Amino acid sequence: MTRFSSPRSPRTHGAPRGALRLALAAAVAVLMPFAAVAAERPAAAQDGTLTVAVDGSDSAPGTVAAPLRTIQRAVDLAGPGTVIQIRGGTYDPDVNVRIEKSGTSSQPITMRAYDGEHVVIDGENMANTPAPLGESYPRIERGAIHVAGDWWRFEDLEITNGPYGIFAIESDNNVYKDLVTRDNYETGLHLVLDSSGNQVLNLDSHGNRDPRKNGESADGLAIKQGAGSGNVVIGARMWNNADDGFDSWDFLSPIRIEDSVAWGNGVDRWGFPGWEGDGNGFKLGRGAADHVVRGSIAFDNAVGGFIDNGNTGSPRLENNTAWANGGSGFVFDRSTPTLNRNLSVANGAGVDLGSSGGDGNSWDLRDDWSNADLVSTSTTEITGPRAADGSIPATEFLRPRDHTDLGADFGDDGGGEAPVSGRHEAEHAPATCDGAIETEHSGYSGDGFCNTGNAAGAAAEFTVDADGPATVTLVIGYANGASGGRSADVVVNGSTAETVPFAATGAWGSWATETVTARVNAGGTTVRIVATGSDGLPNIDYLEVSPGQA
Repeated sequence: MTRFSSPRSPRTHGAPRGALRLALAAAVAVLMPFAAVAAERPAAAQDGTLTVAVDGSDSAPGTVAAPLRTIQRAVDLAGPGTVIQIRGGTYDPDVNVRIEKSGTSSQPITMRAYDGEHVVIDGENMANTPAPLGESYPRIERGAIHVAGDWWRFEDLEITNGPYGIFAIESDNNVYKDLVTRDNYETGLHLVLDSSGNQVLNLDSHGNRDPRKNGESADGLAIKQGAGSGNVVIGARMWNNADDGFDSWDFLSPIRIEDSVAWGNGVDRWGFPGWEGDGNGFKLGRGAADHVVRGSIAFDNAVGGFIDNGNTGSPRLENNTAWANGGSGFVFDRSTPTLNRNLSVANGAGVDLGSSGGDGNSWDLRDDWSNADLVSTSTTEITGPRAADGSIPATEFLRPRDHTDLGADFGDDGGGEAPVSGRHEAEHAPATCDGAIETEHSGYSGDGFCNTGNAAGAAAEFTVDADGPATVTLVIGYANGASGGRSADVVVNGSTAETVPFAATGAWGSWATETVTARVNAGGTTVRIVATGSDGLPNIDYLEVSPGQA
C-alpha cells in the first residue's frame, strides 16, 4: 500500500537551529513564596496582558517593551482574564510549563502567540524525553505544557519534543485552537480523567512517538479514561503518529468529532525494537459511549479507518470516508452504531458492522466501489497548508463522482464554511416556549426568558438560518435556581446533538451558558431544548450561534 510523506505543518516552519533558545526557570517560579509573587506582580498583569519574549527578564513588568523571560513566570502571575502573549522564538525549558490555576467562564485565561509570530515550545531538555523503555513517570512531569486548570485558551502555538505535547488532566472548558503538537515522546494532545466542555479546534498533531512503549501509546489526539459532557473536536488533522490518529479509550461520555482527518498512523518510522503501534485513524473505545463522528476522513492508516475498539455503546457516524487503509474502513462489531451515508473505498478488508443501523452507506448501495468512482485521490490539498483562517482548505479529495450526499465533503460547499451567526431570543418568534415568557428575574438578555412547565418533554425551540451546511457552536443562556441540575436534550433537526446537564447556577437571577457543537443545514434548522426530567427546563434566555468555534 502506498505511504504518504509527512507534509510540513502549515504553521510550522521548523525550529531554527540558530534561533535564540531559552531555558525556563520554572522551578524557581513555582517555589517562590506567594507573598513575594504578589508583591512583584507586574502592572501589566493588572491590565490583563503579560508579554513573554526570549530576551525578556522575569523581573520586568511584562509589557511589550519590557517583557518577561519565561512562560512559567507569566502563568504564575496570571489571573482570570489575563492574556499571556508570547513573542516569536524557541523556548526550551528544563521543567514543563505547569498550569494549576483557573480562569472563569466570563474571564478565561489566554496563552497565545503574539500577533501571529511563530512560537515553539521545545521540551527536549525536560525529564522523560524519552522515558526509559517500560517505565512510567510522575503525572506532573507529563506534557511540555501540563494543564490542571479550567477556562484556559491556548492559541497558535507549536509544541514539540515534550513528554506528551500537552497533557491536560481533570480540566474543563478549555479551548485548544490552531495548535501544532509534533514529534513529542508521547501523545500530542492528551485529555485524561474527568474532563468536560473542552474544544479542540484546527489541531495539527503528527510524528508523535513513544520509545518507552514501542509505539503502543502515542496518538495524535487522545481523550481517555474519564467522563464529561461537551468535548468537541473540529477541523483536526492527525498523521504519522506511532499509535492512532484519535483515541478515546475508556472515555465514557459522548465526544463529538467533526470535519477532521487522520492518515498514516501506526507505521514504525523510528526503528523501535518491538513495534506495538495499533495504526487506526479514529478509535472510539473501549467502554460504552455514544461518540459522534461526522464529515471526517481516515486514509492510509496501517490498520483500520474508523473502529469501535470494544465500545459497547451506540456511536453515530455520518458522512465519513475511509480510503486505502490497511485493514477495514469501518469496524463496529462490538457496538450498536448508527451509520449513515459513509463511504468505504479501496481498504484492505471489507466493513465489519455487527448489529448496526442506518442507511445510505456505500455498502448499502453496492459492493464494487473503486478509485475510479472518486473525483480525486490527490492528497495535496487535504495534507497541505491550512487556509488563512486555520481551516482545512477546500478540496475534492475522495468525493464520489455520483451520490454527492455520500462521504465527507471538504469542497467549497462542505466542511462547515457557510457563515451563520447571531443571537436568538427565547421570547421572540419564531422561537417557541412550552410555558410562559417571564421577566421576573433580572439579568436576562432581551425582553424576557422562557419558563417551561415542570414536566419531561417541555421544550424551548429556536429556528436557525444558514446559507449552507455548517458546523456551528450553539451557546445556550440559562438560569437554574434549583438545588440540582436540569438535564435536557439539544435536538437539531430531529437528532439529539448532545444531552446537557444545565447545572444549578445558585439563583434564578444568576445566568450562565452551556455550549453545544452541531451541524446545521442550508435554510432553516430547528433546535429544540427538551427536558429529560420531571422538573422541566431551567429558564432559557437565548440561543446564540457562531461559526464552528467558541
